[in-house]
Amino acid sequence: MQSYTPEELSKKVGERIKALRIERGITTRDFADMANISHSFRHEIESGQVNPSLSILYSIAKAFNMSLSELLNGV
Repeated sequence: MQSYTPEELSKKVGERIKALRIERGITTRDFADMANISHSFRHEIESGQVNPSLSILYSIAKAFNMSLSELLNGV
């Protein structure tokens, strides 16, 4: 398991979420609605500016129809 600083981890998680969103062809606004988060918060997550809570990550995983472990796979 790789060790990251909190800032690096936030960036990696954000990159993973953005890549999944783009891969699935989901718009930023649609994704924010699906995950029940604000559009601006979605941007902060994808850009690694914030460290989302487990409950937010769970909502994001559900929006992608995957488990939390699948969402974080490779991070």
